[in-house]
Amino acid sequence: MPLLKILGGIKALGKENLVREAGGILLMLLSLFGVAAVLYYPFYPERFEIYISTLAWYDVFSPAAKAVAAQIRNPFGLFGPRIATFFIHDLFGYPSALPIFSVSVLGWKMLRRRPLGPAGLFMIFTILISFDLSVVFGLTWASFSDHMAGAIGRMVAEFLSRVIGPAGAWALSLTAGAALIFLTGRGAILKAVSSTLAFFGKVSRSMAAYKAEKARSLAGKEAEKSARIAGREAAKEAKAREKAEEKALKAAAKEALKPAPAAASAPVTVAIEGPSEPKIEDEGFRAPAPPPYRPVEEPYREPELPAPFEEEPEMVIRQGIHEREADLDERSMKVRTKDWVPYRFPSIDLLQVPRHDETVYDESHLAESKSRLLEKLKIYKIDVVKISTTVGPRVTLFELELAPDVKISRVKTLENDLAMALASSSGGIRIIAPIPGKNAIGVEIPNSKPKNVLMRSVLQVEKFKNSSMALPIALGKTISNEVLVEDLATMPHLLIAGATGAGKSVAINVILTSLLYAKRPDEVKFVLIDPKRVELSQYQKLKNHFLPKIRGLEDQIIITDPKKASGALQSVVREMERRYEMLEKGGVRNIREYNQKMADEAMFYLVVVIDELADLMITAGREVEEPIARLAQMARAVGIHLIVATQRPSVDIITGVIKANFPSRIAFQVASKVDSRTILDVSGADQLLGNGDMLFQSARMPKPDRVQCPYVSSEEVEAITSFIGSQPEQKDDYSLPEAGNGKGDSSASGQDRDGRDSMFEEAARLVVMHQQASVSLLQRRLRLGFSRAGRVMDQLYECGIVSAGDGSKPREVLVRNEDSLELLLRNLDE
Repeated sequence: MPLLKILGGIKALGKENLVREAGGILLMLLSLFGVAAVLYYPFYPERFEIYISTLAWYDVFSPAAKAVAAQIRNPFGLFGPRIATFFIHDLFGYPSALPIFSVSVLGWKMLRRRPLGPAGLFMIFTILISFDLSVVFGLTWASFSDHMAGAIGRMVAEFLSRVIGPAGAWALSLTAGAALIFLTGRGAILKAVSSTLAFFGKVSRSMAAYKAEKARSLAGKEAEKSARIAGREAAKEAKAREKAEEKALKAAAKEALKPAPAAASAPVTVAIEGPSEPKIEDEGFRAPAPPPYRPVEEPYREPELPAPFEEEPEMVIRQGIHEREADLDERSMKVRTKDWVPYRFPSIDLLQVPRHDETVYDESHLAESKSRLLEKLKIYKIDVVKISTTVGPRVTLFELELAPDVKISRVKTLENDLAMALASSSGGIRIIAPIPGKNAIGVEIPNSKPKNVLMRSVLQVEKFKNSSMALPIALGKTISNEVLVEDLATMPHLLIAGATGAGKSVAINVILTSLLYAKRPDEVKFVLIDPKRVELSQYQKLKNHFLPKIRGLEDQIIITDPKKASGALQSVVREMERRYEMLEKGGVRNIREYNQKMADEAMFYLVVVIDELADLMITAGREVEEPIARLAQMARAVGIHLIVATQRPSVDIITGVIKANFPSRIAFQVASKVDSRTILDVSGADQLLGNGDMLFQSARMPKPDRVQCPYVSSEEVEAITSFIGSQPEQKDDYSLPEAGNGKGDSSASGQDRDGRDSMFEEAARLVVMHQQASVSLLQRRLRLGFSRAGRVMDQLYECGIVSAGDGSKPREVLVRNEDSLELLLRNLDE
């Protein structure tokens, strides 16, 4: 039987596709035939209208029809001239070719199995613009105006000329045509204008960069030339000094070799002493004069050249990561769920198309920021050896390799000084000291022209399309323009915190949209808790596909009442316990192994989203924190994951129990470093820019990464949920278990079948044991709210356990011992 069901489903699906594709091809052929027939109208013989008018519209096979066809000799037979005559004479004239052509666009969309809404809008536009053009040509009296205006255009033109005059008719028709073209094509016009401006801006920046590079090259050549000239001059001076010294030495040697002049008096006797020879006296011997004093020669030294000009380290601009794009609509869009219900994934065309200008960046701003950064560091005697730059969507990362003798702590203390030097009014200066895995520190500086990251740009990548993750979510783009895709099943829970308006609700929409594009209704379900009532209301249309019902809370498709959130969380806890029993019976450890072993009874993943935890903590406090902590500790193995968001990152909201069980966290812009440390245990979130600028921390990361969260508008979410909600309802109407009898006064299980509160018996035993009854006693001992404690006290009075209230006096306990109380309670149950 399952095989027959599979073959039947495949046959029905193929038949549906075949009918749609055949219809598209037929519309395209008819449209092309009509356009060709209308455009061939000038080549018809002048007498063809007489021949055609003699035949009835249904007369095709008679001898008269054959004779007329032989006379007109038209390539489109008898049907082509009739179409041309109808559209050109009876309708809008030659502009009628535009609506006929729009039919081919509709057929093309049907053939490609794309949404037909844009094609329908294009058809309406062509009809209106054809009507306007026929009126314009009808106002003219040229020879060709009859064929260009048609009967309708000429009639409307005469009517307008008679009512508002020719000038008014011209003004009205031209204004209407211009307004129609602008309203329907303003997106293309604005895109063309922005592309033109971006092109000229890129050209101007390239010219400026070229001129700056040329100026730097000329300056370097001049400095090198000056150094060479100075070196040659110094070498010439040294060589001249060497020649002068050689001449002086030669002159001194010649003077030493000359004989001394003879003395006029008696000859001089010189005695020469030696170690072995006797003294010899020779009166006729004359000793030569002693040689003159010769100074000790110094070794030759190379002339010292002037020190070269100290230049700044060259900045290397690293190219960002270019993600490989992939069309999500090329996958199997039509699938069948576990219950053989057809389901179609939402098309990527429902999301806004981003502009392709990721590679453009402001080089002048980068150079100016680099100069200011190095100048400020030089003031504090911090030497930079190497600098590299990575340009992200909203911030630029400068990686600085410091000299060996520079301490990192000195740079870390200059965060505010660097922000002042870079004149960053929006903040955003963050120092990463050091960058994990690199011998450098990082300085993040906001871009002068930030780029928007749209949801379509992070989903249209191969990484997301071919992902094998259980729950893939696209969180945004990093500084290196890499799309960050994480698996919610391995996080396993996510905490989102930040100031109001920083982007928390958009991040929740991004996560839910990622799961809607990646998973079928039988693979994942959502439990949405929205105390603010308006943030998640758009997902009510998913009630028949992705939102399971909660027993006892059937009226709450999305939990908006804070008093009922405790019951919803307790229901999820009961579901967790039920799943653990199934894992125990199946002999497996987690949901992945269970689904592989029990494919027919596969369990879906359950994602619990709480948009505002602070409101729940104020309203219910411990009654909400306990089930959240229990789910965070145990629910990972059975496929239940939590996404909790809050705008109050304080320790009474993000308690130690919650932080210990949420290793993956997202911090948007906050007001102070204390709030940042409360969320991430490190500072940095106070320096973010807002509007989706966030820090993402997971258990596998040593430090948080800066990520730009994509933007998905309310209109896009509305389109996606409407598309899914219009599909056939799932047969498996799954409901979560009813909440247990917890201590929460807000759940539907707070009362038993007789209308008494679940804490009634415990309260009765408490007042009988203490022999005193007051609302404050029930509040302190049973941890009840004031309203619930008052209701329990009223129920004790109705059952005859305590007396009626008497102003500020305490009530009297009417039951004296516990045995009497047990007998009374047994009688009440009966």
